[in-house]
Amino acid sequence: MRSLNLKHSLKKTIMNTGTIFFSYSRQDSDFVIHLAQSLREAGAKVWLDQLDIQPGSRWDKSIEQALFKSDTLLVILSRTSVESANVMDEVSFALEENKRVVPILLEECDIPFRLRRLQFADFTGNRNQALNTLVASLGLEERVASKLSDTAADHKLIEKAENTTGVKSTTHATVEEKNQEIPSSTAQTSTSAAQKTSKNTIFYSIAAVFAIGIAIWSLVQFQSPPDENTQIAETADETDWKLIQNQSDARLFEAHIANFDSCEHMALVKTKLDSLKPTPDVALIDEPEPEPEPEPTPEELALAQQQKEWEAVKLLNHYANYLNFYKTHTESEFREAAKTKLIDYLDQTGYVYYGSKYSNYFDLAFEPPGDGVPLVDKFYVATQARTIRGGSKSNSPVVGSTKSKSLVLVEEVIESGSSYWIKIKFSNEHVVN
Repeated sequence: MRSLNLKHSLKKTIMNTGTIFFSYSRQDSDFVIHLAQSLREAGAKVWLDQLDIQPGSRWDKSIEQALFKSDTLLVILSRTSVESANVMDEVSFALEENKRVVPILLEECDIPFRLRRLQFADFTGNRNQALNTLVASLGLEERVASKLSDTAADHKLIEKAENTTGVKSTTHATVEEKNQEIPSSTAQTSTSAAQKTSKNTIFYSIAAVFAIGIAIWSLVQFQSPPDENTQIAETADETDWKLIQNQSDARLFEAHIANFDSCEHMALVKTKLDSLKPTPDVALIDEPEPEPEPEPTPEELALAQQQKEWEAVKLLNHYANYLNFYKTHTESEFREAAKTKLIDYLDQTGYVYYGSKYSNYFDLAFEPPGDGVPLVDKFYVATQARTIRGGSKSNSPVVGSTKSKSLVLVEEVIESGSSYWIKIKFSNEHVVN
């Protein structure tokens, strides 16, 4: 009985067999790790950085790849996570890529506007009920859902449910109680028949009263003196009108016109009769179908794909993503924008000494290797550690150093006899893989 509610929540949910990516704040790690382990032990595919990034792997690259490959993003909402730029970037990317986004409310906080329209599992109150909501929102397979309540209880995320005897006790109902039950189908049939009988009774009652009125009028017509005929006819007309004026059966008004062709209510009778006639169908005007839009050209499709990839890179806003885009999209119109972003990461400026044009302190990055003096406005990769000075003289103060594979941008080449001083932008933290 423990997983009964979880199974019931699956009936109208699309089953989710893809990977679930956890987006959260490190301050919520205790809850997140237990939830991830509960889902994994139940059979769900989950990805959590603290459990799945292998030693020696690039942290940011591993997260980016996992986010791209996952089908569902499970975001843990807390006061710290809603203030985290990384968490909000991951949420925005998942929404843009039409991935399934499932929020979990771990503590009361200001829920971001873009997530307020989504169903969230509220773990601030009844956690058993919140787990049911989570299963339905994730669309887990039945075999996973049936185990999750057990694994979640083992990790102390919810309370263990006790077996109840409520189902068993209901089988001891007395015969008298069963005899008092009325099948719902019988009750519905009786109600429908009663409604039909009521409508027929009303019509036949009105018709009977109308027939009696006609009979009385006919009897008086034959027995009364000629000078009383007009008064009697008006009385029968008045009686019949009072009986039918609030009815909605056109046949009653047609009969009234036939029997009282000169009655004083004729205008009202015809107006009522016209209102009861069915409205003729309005002829639809055929409008020409709009011309189909022309199929996009291969160039337009390629540009749209590049723009989509560039938007994804901007959304993640990481050095590694800009570097990869610049390396792989050599013909893209967004390559210069990626270059500008990379230059922003090179936050130091200095000068490096080149003994001659044949020195090989830097190699061209992302382009075929060249010989001689470095070219201005090109990216280079340091081949070895070099001291960087604040000016183009040997006695200028040291301002830093590059290490092997550091990314640098050449800004200026200054001749000094047969040697050169190269002005560069660099950073000790950003390298080229």
